Amino acid sequence: MDNSAVYFEENYIFRNNKSITSNNDIALTEFVANAWDAGAHNVSITIPYEEHEEISVEDDGTGMGDEEFRSRWMTLNYDRQKRQGKEVSFPPDADTTKRIAYGRNGIGRHGMLCFADSYTVETWKDGTCNIYDIAVTHGDAPFKIHRHVTEEREGHGTKIRTFVQRHLPDANAMTDILSARFLYDPKFVVKINGRKIDLSQHKGVVFQKDFATDAKATLSMIVIDSEKTAAKSQQHGIAFWVSGRLVGQPSWSYGKITFLDGRFKAAKRYTIIIKTDDLIDEVLPDWSGFSDSANMMSHYQSIKREVDTFIKSVMKEHIGEVRLDVIRGARDDLEALNITGQRNVSAFIERVTEDNPVITPDYLQSAVSAMISIEKAKKGELLLSQLSQMSADQIDKLADILNTWDVDDIATVIGEIDKRIVVVEAIQRIYNDKATEELHTLHPLVLNSRWLFGAQYDSPMFVSNSALTTVVKELFKDEEYDLDVIENPRRRPDIICLKKYSLKAVCTDRIDTTAGEIMKPDQILIVEVKRGGFEITSEEVAQVEYYVRQIRKSAVLHSSATIDAYVVGAKLGDIDPEKETTSGRIHAVTYGHLVETATGKLFRLRQKLQEHYDAMGQESIVEQALKEANQLKMDV
Repeated sequence: MDNSAVYFEENYIFRNNKSITSNNDIALTEFVANAWDAGAHNVSITIPYEEHEEISVEDDGTGMGDEEFRSRWMTLNYDRQKRQGKEVSFPPDADTTKRIAYGRNGIGRHGMLCFADSYTVETWKDGTCNIYDIAVTHGDAPFKIHRHVTEEREGHGTKIRTFVQRHLPDANAMTDILSARFLYDPKFVVKINGRKIDLSQHKGVVFQKDFATDAKATLSMIVIDSEKTAAKSQQHGIAFWVSGRLVGQPSWSYGKITFLDGRFKAAKRYTIIIKTDDLIDEVLPDWSGFSDSANMMSHYQSIKREVDTFIKSVMKEHIGEVRLDVIRGARDDLEALNITGQRNVSAFIERVTEDNPVITPDYLQSAVSAMISIEKAKKGELLLSQLSQMSADQIDKLADILNTWDVDDIATVIGEIDKRIVVVEAIQRIYNDKATEELHTLHPLVLNSRWLFGAQYDSPMFVSNSALTTVVKELFKDEEYDLDVIENPRRRPDIICLKKYSLKAVCTDRIDTTAGEIMKPDQILIVEVKRGGFEITSEEVAQVEYYVRQIRKSAVLHSSATIDAYVVGAKLGDIDPEKETTSGRIHAVTYGHLVETATGKLFRLRQKLQEHYDAMGQESIVEQALKEANQLKMDV
């Protein structure tokens, strides 16, 4: 064996072209695309009804001479655009029109390997037909020409055929699939078993606009209303058509951008088509989507602005119906209010829907319920009583405050500060108290207050994830759960209660494009809270490191997920409080450190308002803190 030579495994072609050699719809789609690139006006596909019969694809494109065939067909990853340019060349007798070629890296020619390990190519031009028998092999080449003959033949074109050994297509299904992947062109006819395919035609158009993106691409936006057309139903979303071919599948999410919540009525009614030739360089080689480039992200952002403008204009037409639905749902509560309260709620509904016409009915209903509760809870008489007991100096201060601050803003700021100080005060009071019943007091306070561990975790985006929770629970055995405290700990998805500690795992979710547009855990936060008086040693750090490693090894995380794990105890042993591994970061902290850090972040307001919080007994402040922690969890 020549040590300097390169050799190919027997299944090289199949491993490196898996999508086209294992999916019959992709294989046939690529054959149609190749015919388009060859300047064909007619494509004829013959699909047998049983295996071991012949399948073939024939077109009337330019065809190839022997030299052209060998330089193109027999070259791995043939760069069509570099070798032949972006525009299609037509046969000399064709009614020439401009086309942009689909081909990117020459994978389409391997389509027949989806059905068998060998196939025949007939290609003719200039009075000569070259016939090649090609089969997969190994060694010095992944596929070879086993036979080459020539014969006289007039005209031009290419025919590829083989006997089906696997992945037999269904002719009816292929008719539907191909009709949806190529745009109608009167000079491009595709037939399956002699039956002409009706290529996609944009019917039911209710809006159309041409615009340029910030990244200098010219696009045409076409909106189709499914209620305006009797055509077969299609998947709604943004459908990108580049040079007359559908890219991927319509979706309301591309890259990191969600164009519209799929629950909206508009999302279930409209399909928004983006047509262009300018994005051809951003299309992935298999046409499953677009590249993850900065340019493409800029295009998405420009498109989103146009989509938002259209959706808002549509929703404004239906906003009256949304308002009535919400009012009907809250009718009993509204009738219980006085006339002023009813008018305030009505004005609130109008203002919210005018500012945000794409608001979901569920969200609006929740906001209106909250507004009604506020109207019910107005304490005008109590306020007058309190004012009567203030000194003149206090009234002046209140007037100055109200002159520069909105009352709602004051309530929001004070409420948020108070919620956090109460939690810090409660932890400070009880973490050294040996009489504390930790599971129902200290542990929920810490586990439900993510902001204690960093501002980045103070977001409603951090929630429990069923897949992540399943992985975490599999780390423990049944005997490790504290069955004496909770009858069935597996029914507590928020906190995992074990004999020596409690644990909680939350995360954000993000679409993982490497896993086919699936939402996966992205930023993972794990908090492990030890029982009172517990010293964190290297053994505890190693244990948490093991958890982080096992979670990382699971197949449920986003491809670029980060993991931060915090171990909280009474004191630290002889350990490094921070440790970074290839799986994630481990942080060891004490309750006292959490209190001191949080106090600093709250501008030492706890000390400045010490008299106010001292007036609250320990039982009262702990009760309030637990209530706030639970409310935070419910809000999420």
